[in-house]
Amino acid sequence: MEMLNYYISNNVELIVTVLCGITLLMLILLIINSIRIKKWKNKYYQFMNSKEDFNIEDVLQKNIKDIDGLKDILHKQKLDIREMEKHVRQSIEKVAVVKYNAFDNMGGQLSFVLALLNQTDSGILLNGMHSREGCYMYVKEIKDGKSEKVLSEEEKAALEKAMKQ
Repeated sequence: MEMLNYYISNNVELIVTVLCGITLLMLILLIINSIRIKKWKNKYYQFMNSKEDFNIEDVLQKNIKDIDGLKDILHKQKLDIREMEKHVRQSIEKVAVVKYNAFDNMGGQLSFVLALLNQTDSGILLNGMHSREGCYMYVKEIKDGKSEKVLSEEEKAALEKAMKQ
């Protein structure tokens, strides 16, 4: 204990100087924090006084109602998108045409096969055969890329061409 008293009594000026420095540093930090707090207070009061009868609880409840309304709209849009996807799957999006000569004595490739398929390769083959007597149209139904009827070479070519798209 005597040694501590001796050390303190010999170094009083140093201890007082260090304590004054720490006090000054604390005072500077206090001033900086006071300035920051004042800025935040001003922003807060400006926000709160921007409208008459402003109540943050009312604003939050309104925002919650708006979000719930948006959730309902989003749910309806998801249902609409599912319905549209069903229609799109059934719509014709693969089309191919193969022209050919139905009869050896006819020139100009006036006959044709038109393949109309959806995403699942289902649809129809429309075969238009041109002859001197007239034009004859035949339709064959296609399900999953296959026909229950026998297909001609031209019909097979049109079907394969359409399914590759």
